[in-house]
Amino acid sequence: MHSRVVKTVESDLPNIGIVGGLGRMGRWFTEFFERAGFSVMVSDIETEFTPRDLAAECRVVILSLPMEVFPDVVADIGPSIPEGSLLTDLCSLKQAQVRCMLEHSSCEVVGTHPLFGPAEDDMSGRRVALCPGRGKRWLSWWEGLLQRYGALTTVITPEDHDRTMAWVQALNHFILLTLGKSLEDDGIDLKHIKELATPSFHMQMEIVSRLYYQDPELYATIQMSNPYTCRTLDMFNQHSESLKDIIKRRDRVAFIRLFKEVQELGRMLTMQEQ
Repeated sequence: MHSRVVKTVESDLPNIGIVGGLGRMGRWFTEFFERAGFSVMVSDIETEFTPRDLAAECRVVILSLPMEVFPDVVADIGPSIPEGSLLTDLCSLKQAQVRCMLEHSSCEVVGTHPLFGPAEDDMSGRRVALCPGRGKRWLSWWEGLLQRYGALTTVITPEDHDRTMAWVQALNHFILLTLGKSLEDDGIDLKHIKELATPSFHMQMEIVSRLYYQDPELYATIQMSNPYTCRTLDMFNQHSESLKDIIKRRDRVAFIRLFKEVQELGRMLTMQEQ
């Protein structure tokens, strides 16, 4: 995994096609490209243009689709996209998606994962993962464009991306759901929780509360479609049970040893931020 600065961006503005352009992220990227001066065609349910229209007319085709319908759409339009064009996507997972785009097209392919939601005002300071599939020319153009508007890009293989997302998304969501369900079943007064929360726990409660605005279908897909989710959850549960056993036995020596091991991880994380 690495981040880099790319300065070379094409001088011309290729026309952009966004399949699923009326969804929340589709609308966000439509507005992003239009503000940047690009001509944008949008295809969605009951729009004037179809996905095949975009495949034929646009040099850059972006798929902003639910992962459940993604393979069928790619199989339908992929063969129609010219070799000199770019096909990319906005899915939260990349291994199966990049493989699917490569299988059904001959154009250049890049997997794109915006690590932010449609509530953001602009690209500045937002992280975007890019997974090379086929070709380098459009990858360089796409990364350069994103960086020009302030994005922090990371180029990573589809496999390493999904393995990382098992921690960043799947396990993170798992912890939040478990925490929320445990609070609900305990029946503790939430007013007391808010009044007595430490700063770190208050942040956790804020994140749990934001689940109210999220799409449960998307969260289910992220949990169940990532091939690395169960491996990650098994490892987490193993260490959770081990720590619980240490606490039940009141084994202070073992607890402090484990704590210092995690402190060392904290030190390494701090060094990476410097």
